[in-house]
This record gives sequence, C-alpha cells and structure tokens, in this order.
Amino acid sequence: MEEIIKKCLPTYEVIGKVGEGVYGTVYHIKDNLKERAVKVVPIMVERSLSYRTERDLDSKISHDFYAVQEYYDKIKGEGVIEIHDFHLVDKNVSRQQARAYLIILMEYCPDNLTNLVLDNYPLPPGRAHKIMRALAEILHRLSGRTEDAFIVKDLKPSNLLITRDGRLVIGDLGGLQRISSISTSAHAQFTPNWSAPELIIKSQSAGVASLAYSFGFVSYFIWFGSLPYEKADFTERTRLIRERGIPFGRKDIPYRIQGLIDRCLQFHPEDRPGNFQEIIGIINGEKMGAISSINSAAEAAAANDSTSATFDVQHAESTNLYPPSSFGDSFSDPYHGKESINDVPAMPANKPATSKRNPKTPGEMHKSGDTWVEPVTAMVFAWVPSGSFGMGAGNWDGDGNKDEFPVHQVDIDGFWMGTCPVTQAQWEQVMSNPILKKVRPNNPSWFKMGKAHPVEQVSWHDARDFIQKLISSNKGNYHFRLPTEAEWEYAARSGGQPHKYAGGKNFDAFAWYSGNSGMTTKPVGGKMPNGLGLYDMSGNIYEWCQDTYSETAYRKHDRNNPVLTGEGIKRVIRGGSWSNSPHEIRCAYRASVNPDFKGNYIGFRLVMTPVSRKKAIE
Repeated sequence: MEEIIKKCLPTYEVIGKVGEGVYGTVYHIKDNLKERAVKVVPIMVERSLSYRTERDLDSKISHDFYAVQEYYDKIKGEGVIEIHDFHLVDKNVSRQQARAYLIILMEYCPDNLTNLVLDNYPLPPGRAHKIMRALAEILHRLSGRTEDAFIVKDLKPSNLLITRDGRLVIGDLGGLQRISSISTSAHAQFTPNWSAPELIIKSQSAGVASLAYSFGFVSYFIWFGSLPYEKADFTERTRLIRERGIPFGRKDIPYRIQGLIDRCLQFHPEDRPGNFQEIIGIINGEKMGAISSINSAAEAAAANDSTSATFDVQHAESTNLYPPSSFGDSFSDPYHGKESINDVPAMPANKPATSKRNPKTPGEMHKSGDTWVEPVTAMVFAWVPSGSFGMGAGNWDGDGNKDEFPVHQVDIDGFWMGTCPVTQAQWEQVMSNPILKKVRPNNPSWFKMGKAHPVEQVSWHDARDFIQKLISSNKGNYHFRLPTEAEWEYAARSGGQPHKYAGGKNFDAFAWYSGNSGMTTKPVGGKMPNGLGLYDMSGNIYEWCQDTYSETAYRKHDRNNPVLTGEGIKRVIRGGSWSNSPHEIRCAYRASVNPDFKGNYIGFRLVMTPVSRKKAIE
C-alpha cells in the first residue's frame, strides 16, 4: 500500500498506519508544509452478465470512482472529515476483472473519541455534555434531511475523530449510507457491541431508531468510559439491559441525560426517541428524558444521592445548568474534579452458558442469548435466530476460493446449535454401550489429552451413529442432527454478519490454528465465543456438515434453508482445525472428505431442531 501512496503522492512521506477498516486502510502522511491522512481503497469488478467486456469493466471502475466523489458532495460539511482530493491509480483491466486503487486525501485527525475519554477519564460533566450535543447535532444534520438522509451504520467511539482544533468529526465515511438505500442485507458495517439488537438478532434494516440506540451506547461511554455491563458479550449485555436496566454510577450525571440514555437503549425501536431533534431538545434541557425502566430509575436515584431514598427533579435540574456552547466549541474544558464510578459486577469469561431452560415449543418465540441444556450429557445449545444473509466469501472476506462463489442470499430458520464441538467425555457417555464397544473403541480420538478436548477421528457415519444414540437416550423427545452447510456458516458468522473469522478479525482471540495450537487439539471453549455465544467455530477441529460437497453448490442452493444431499459422495467439513492456516479457518472456507474418512482434525457439533422440521432437512 505504501508503494501505491508514493506513486500517487510522491511529495509525501508515510509516517505510519492509522487504522484499517472494511473498505480500506488509512495512513498518516506529511510533506514539508502539512500533515494529511490518506485512505487506500482497493476496487475490484469481476466479469459478469452486467460487465461482459473489458470496456464494461473499465467503465464500472470509473463509475465507482466518480460515484464516491458525488457521494462525498452529499455528506460534506460540519461534523464530517474534510476530503482534499480523490485519485484513481494502478488501474488494471483484463478479460476477467478490473482492479484499481482509490486514494482519498483527507485531513489528519490526531485522536479519536475512545482515546479522548480514556485518557481524560472521568470527563467533567460540562465536557461530556458538550460532546454528546455535538454528536447529536452531526447526526441530526445527516439524518434529519427530507431528501438524501444519511445514517452512520457503525457509530462507535473509535470512528469519531478529534481534529487539531478540537472538533468532533465522523471519520469512517464508508459507514455513512443513505437511509433509502439500506436493506436488511446491508450489514457490512455493523459492530455488534455498539449496534441495536434488531440489526443483529432480527436482521432488520438500519434506520434512525437503530442509530439512536448506538448514540445511547456512545453517550454512556462518554460518561463512564465503558459500555453498560462491560464484561458481558453482546447477547448477555442485551439481556441484562432489558432485565436490570442501565447502571448509572456517577453522581454528577444529569437526570435528563440518564433518562435520554435509558430511552435510546430501549429494546423495542418504537420506544426510543423518534429523531435527533428530539434528542437535542433533551440534551439542551428543553424537555426531560424520562427513565422508563423501574430498575433504572431506582439505580439512578441511588447513584445520584446515596443518602436519600429519592432523587427529586429540582435536584436534577440544579446539577445540569451547563452553559450553552456552539457546535464548533473545542472539547478542552479544564478538569474540575474526579467522581467515583461504581464497578459493574464481573461476568464470567470464556464459559458456555449453563441455563437449565427447556426448549420452547415450535410456535414460541426465542431470542439470541437463550440456551438449553441437553439432559443426558449436559451439552449446552444456544439459540441461533432466523435471518437472511449473503452466503459465501463477500468483499469483507477478500480471500475467497472458487467454490465460495457466487455470494447468494439465503434465508435461515432459527435453530439450536451446540455451543461447543462434541467432547471426548460426551462421546464416551453416549457411546458407552457393551454392544457398541465391540465394534469401535470407546474413545476414538488421537489426542487423548483430556475429556474436555473435542472428539476426533470420527467419520461422518460415526457422527450419525452418535446422533441416533443420543436421540434414543433422550427417548425421542428431541431431534438432533448435523448442521447444514448454510446453517453452519450463518451461525459461525454470528447470524450472517460480515465476519471473516468466527468472532471477528482477530483470529488469535477466537481460534486455535497452526500458529498457536502447538499442533494439537485444545479443550473446547478456551477461546472467545462469537456473537452468538458459539465457541471454536474457527479452528480446533473441522466439523462435519449434513451436505454432500459440490464445487458449484452455491449456484444450486434454494433460497430457504438450503441443503445439498442428492449428488456427490464427499461430505462438507467446515471451520478449519489446529493444523490449518488462517486462510483455512475463515467462516466461508469449504472443504470436503469421504464420509468414511477419519482424521485427527475432524469432529462435529450438533443441532437440535423441532420435530416439525425433521423431514424438511433429512
């Protein structure tokens, strides 16, 4: 990338990389007169029916280049990072594809909101109040227009930059999108921890209500330097907020700001503020933001007055009479004192949930975060909610093989999936039968290093035998099976999110692979889970799927719950293993072996589905 920058901007010196996002990489550069930031965005167009000729591909690259410039003309202004120039370099057109690099020269911002808050924590109330208001006014300018209304799809502190003169600006222009063009499949920019639950759990379209939810999280971060229930994952945090309300531990946070944050973080979109003009009115004290949760109100009262059982409105109003400031005010107020913050109870890390809840009947509604414990082995299952996603290696992956294309839209019904691969202990418990011991070892695994390690050296047929035995042990009350290939990828990608690895970009945090495994399997659940609470979906062991393998399967899939079982001999395995490279532990990576093959890198995990869906899948 640095060579591309020097070719396009020869007078500048590259100081270093600032950050990397879905759409490109940002560098800090300077010459003898000025400092700038530059974003390098690879553009690629592949041959298709719409772009058959080299001329078509060339025109598409040029069209995308000019479309970016027109897009910026729509959003530029207060609160959006300033762009100085656009360049298109290294364009290469062949019969199969066209490639180029978009170079965006923009103002250099030395800091972001994350660092501002953490380096100066806790911010004094006046300063926190100003930042909230500045952000609300930016979002109102973008989302409140009658035509060409935009929202920020990935609103989080690290994407909000601080200029040299102290202004707050949106730095991630790729996350800005017209509301009219957003569909339920347009998820590429969502970060689950900062996003509204309807986007992650229900795959609904983004809008002002979901933006208000993210604004509530960012506002909480401005005051508290963390998310509510910081140590919980997305699903657990969503549950805790619904059940316990928002913990407000600072005594100097205005009552109306507590109420506003509480309203923004309501689970149902219709319960949040309707627009950012209303939010600005609450921030400015023109109306009160009532706290709707009884638990939140009680916590707020206790946090604001530890010596009194009540927290009256007169006291609240007397604590938030901050002087008004213009949008362009610098966030450089002097620090006038330090207030303590109550610690949030720690959540257990890296452990599967252990809820004893029984699965509901097919007609009942489940939600992400629900778990069920299988009664014979205590195997934990997590609910994977229904939704739609683009199956295959999308542009967010950037590393796809031939059999991972075309990316195609798939609808998945909700199902229960094992939070971990089947362990050696669970295998032994189910398969310990005097008759079965005569035909196979009690534990077929190569790596007999502990009962919590995944069982391996089991064929596809062995996995099916285990399933039938488990069904019988449960007296037919529950139906178990292997996941379909579509279900597996949807679950690995946290409900179809644009995740290259199961949990995010940092595969070392989520996966055991050749670079960190010591070339053995590891106990299940030892790495971080993905957004649905599933462990080891990338790495540790490959996992058998229901489907037969076809290189062209993605051209044959049905839209609803696809499964390919009518052709071919080999069966699909997914997820990569302890012996594989980062390329092979990607969520979209597909591999296959014969169904009677047994390897020390292949195991399986289970799905439990309502009996009503059994015939549709098997």
